Amino acid sequence: MAEGEEKGKAVEGALESLAFLEKEIEGKKYFGGEKIGYLDIAAGWLAHWLSVLEELGEMELLTAERFPSLHQWTHNFIQTSPVKDCIPSRESVAAYFSFGINYTRSLASNKSS
Repeated sequence: MAEGEEKGKAVEGALESLAFLEKEIEGKKYFGGEKIGYLDIAAGWLAHWLSVLEELGEMELLTAERFPSLHQWTHNFIQTSPVKDCIPSRESVAAYFSFGINYTRSLASNKSS
């Protein structure tokens, strides 16, 4: 994960993007209304992967207080039968991202040596 000022800029950019999505989903169960559509599928990674990234990066982005509609959408989306039946476990997503983060950090430390 990014550190210091880099991390702050990344969080700020993510919050701006989430605010845009929040406006788009307000008052709807899914982006297209009552049924899952293309945008739900395209943004679906938020529902599962983002919480893992938040945990690993020690940050909070998609909170119920900040983005109530988008937060509810993540729960609606992840509980639909086709989605919940095929998503990877939280543990495997965490292992995947942890590996990438550790690898990136090791490259950065090698450059500064």
